[in-house]
Amino acid sequence: MNAFQQPVSKADPSRSSRPAGRFTTRRERARWVQRALASSVAASAPASGALGGALAQEAPDPETVLKQFVVKGDNKVRPLPKIALQPSLATNDEDVTLRSVIRRDLDLCGEFEVLPDSAAPDKLYLSDTPVDVKAWRAKGAEAVVKVSGTKRPDGKVQLNGVAYFVSAGAKPVFDKSIVVDASRVRAESHRVADALIGALTGTPGGFSSQMTFIYGAGKARRAYTMDADGHDPRAVSSDDQLALAPAFGPKQRLYYAASVKKDAFRVFSPGSSTPLTLPVRGSVYGIAFSRHRDRVALAIARGAGIQLFTGPNFTDLTRMGNNNMVLHPAFTPSGKVAYSGEGKWGQRVFVAGKAISPAGVHASAPTFCRHPDGVRAVYAVGVGKNTDLVASTETGGSMVRLTQNMGRNNYPACSPDGRLVAFFSTRTRGQGPGLYIMRIDGTRPKRISTLVGDSLRWAPLPTTNQPAAKARAASH
Repeated sequence: MNAFQQPVSKADPSRSSRPAGRFTTRRERARWVQRALASSVAASAPASGALGGALAQEAPDPETVLKQFVVKGDNKVRPLPKIALQPSLATNDEDVTLRSVIRRDLDLCGEFEVLPDSAAPDKLYLSDTPVDVKAWRAKGAEAVVKVSGTKRPDGKVQLNGVAYFVSAGAKPVFDKSIVVDASRVRAESHRVADALIGALTGTPGGFSSQMTFIYGAGKARRAYTMDADGHDPRAVSSDDQLALAPAFGPKQRLYYAASVKKDAFRVFSPGSSTPLTLPVRGSVYGIAFSRHRDRVALAIARGAGIQLFTGPNFTDLTRMGNNNMVLHPAFTPSGKVAYSGEGKWGQRVFVAGKAISPAGVHASAPTFCRHPDGVRAVYAVGVGKNTDLVASTETGGSMVRLTQNMGRNNYPACSPDGRLVAFFSTRTRGQGPGLYIMRIDGTRPKRISTLVGDSLRWAPLPTTNQPAAKARAASH
């Protein structure tokens, strides 16, 4: 039995039971891959028949393998520093947008407890109202942020952000002012938020970024992009394309695989109806780019299998490794190639040809977080009817469980700053199903969208020609 010969579970009718080596038509394989990508890792069900019975006796039980890794309850999570965003009575669009973006980013970053406006000292908060550090300290704040957005006579917008540590007194530890085009207020507000997070934690935030994913079912699967805080999800592939596996390439240009009129899956970019010409023939079922976008990896159907090809660009590709059933290609921060591929008892995660996921646990969709404390691999594993996320080192050591008993949690993607993981979840408790962001240790998950899709990726926004920021940062 190969890695993808998984039987249909009654709880999961989307799974295909046909072994990967026994597809009778290209269309049949395409349908199977579509289902496999859409469900990531599906419910682990016992195989049928004599061969299935023999393998069931040998393969470890996923829950047995993972039982020692239990997710911490919220009551055991350490308290976070309390931070305040000074209120404002300003009603102009620029100020309101900047303030809402900053508050949401400070909350989503998982580094602070953001105090509500109702906790503010009793004052009249005009645009020029100074920060009363002593009064904020009495309210329990450990840091205070003040922001403002104003339109200039030339039509551009000035965005200001100032940060204080209350223990350091009335001298700001960070003061930043940038001038932006009026059409880019929201996007540049994320850059201000990232800078403020950096001033307060030592590492800039990762919200000046975007996500891409596949949303829709059956023939309506389209590639989407969305701001990192869940704002403005928008379809970028055409409605006549059946899309798979989006990824951000050089200059953050988006690429994805798509089939038109039931033809092979080929590589497209938004706005173009002409696919790229590749030196390797076959349907493309996975696309990934290295951290610096100077290498690409593709999972391409060849014969009865799906093989891994890598190269410096789409026109110079070489087969890598000998695994004949590859999905979900990815790169580690150091440039090693990773993927989900065939293992002895099911699909495993491989890095540089070596398995890093536990034997007997059906694993998929690896991503690699360049966390300030070290690289962490995050991937999905099938556990009974659920799918959980686990994290380990780049070589598979120090494994921890990030989710447990919360439905299907899959397709993780790391934030550009390496401190957060985004993922889709079908959980029914708490905020319900949708797209979540949580800390790399699995704590403080927050839903940013009600959409549940697959093939999630997260990357920085392209650089702009905005005027350089005028920033003054004081040591502390």
